[in-house]
Amino acid sequence: MTRDISIIGLGWLGWPLAKQLMTSGYNVRGSVTSLAKQQQLLAELPEINVHCWQADEQAVLPEALLAPVMIITIPPGKLSHYFLALQSLVLQARQRGVERLIYISSTSVYGGSGRCDETTPLQPETAQAATLVQVEQCVQQAGFVCWNILRPSGLIGPGRYPGRFLSGKTLDAGGRVVNLVHQRDVIGVIIALLAQSRSGIFNLAAPDHPTRATFYQQACQLAGLPLPLFSDMNDDGKMICADKVETALGYHYQIHDLRQWLQQAAAGEQ
Repeated sequence: MTRDISIIGLGWLGWPLAKQLMTSGYNVRGSVTSLAKQQQLLAELPEINVHCWQADEQAVLPEALLAPVMIITIPPGKLSHYFLALQSLVLQARQRGVERLIYISSTSVYGGSGRCDETTPLQPETAQAATLVQVEQCVQQAGFVCWNILRPSGLIGPGRYPGRFLSGKTLDAGGRVVNLVHQRDVIGVIIALLAQSRSGIFNLAAPDHPTRATFYQQACQLAGLPLPLFSDMNDDGKMICADKVETALGYHYQIHDLRQWLQQAAAGEQ
């Protein structure tokens, strides 16, 4: 099993992932898009090779970012021509010897409503979600020895306390369930995947799915913010089923009770 990993996108998810991988004995390199960020991360942890590089449809992937395993954590909002940039990155990675690629996508590819597992037909309802579907197809068809697509639901963790933007607002569909996953569990699943040679797609969501009304009112109450109001309790949303990581990988979610996590997060334990 290779111990060399490249992470394209050392941001909110990629940097703590890099630090955890290094702690676990991996040799890690990765990219940021500004010299200031590069200097900041190198000052924090010089053992990780941080390179300044911007993915683009014309950009040549630097030799310094090549490794047998590559993890792409770039969200679609970061690039103006996301699909073309990611297509170029994925194809260059394959042509230049990357054997395994892990791509962080999103459960937004499902759209619609009802229960969604990894076999649910994709029905993207936004342009960004449709772009993610295109990138997923590119990853699957590129010819890697091993590939994985992770579809996390809404991301929570350090600096991402839920409910602040909903505070004091009147909203609909209070009966819809929330689909969220902690940063810690996304990282945990990636590390579990690296211990195996298993291609495939995995949803990521905490097993707990409280209603929007219950969850966001509790979130605001704990944070001392005005509560959101819900004009109806319609429950026409989707519920992400993400237990495949448990049955296939033997992974157990660290943050499984979202309401308990809210109490910890409000106390500063994110």
